[in-house]
Amino acid sequence: MGGKEEIGCCGAYCKTCREFLKTCKGCKSGYSDGTRNLSKAKCKMKICRLNKSHATCADCSDFETCEIIGRFINHSGYKYSKYKQALEFIRSDGYDKFLSLAQKWKNPYGRYN
Repeated sequence: MGGKEEIGCCGAYCKTCREFLKTCKGCKSGYSDGTRNLSKAKCKMKICRLNKSHATCADCSDFETCEIIGRFINHSGYKYSKYKQALEFIRSDGYDKFLSLAQKWKNPYGRYN
């Protein structure tokens, strides 16, 4: 797994997560090869993204008006504002630039300078 597969639907950079590196499948792996069943998924963002075949919610033309992503990124709490920032960064600057920054992070979010 590499590249876009290490970015969650929500914009989190999963590669920094210890559980992801050990056993967590994240929100993407296993659905295309049938080892995971989408009908058992609970995350509305994941279900929507997989049904639309986007790499993340940043790819969706409904990003600005989507109730699902809006409810998630508008939660109070620092991490949600960082996930929103990640998705907006991907939309404006692309995945390659995001990944070049994210590979230096120690958390699922970081700085953009």
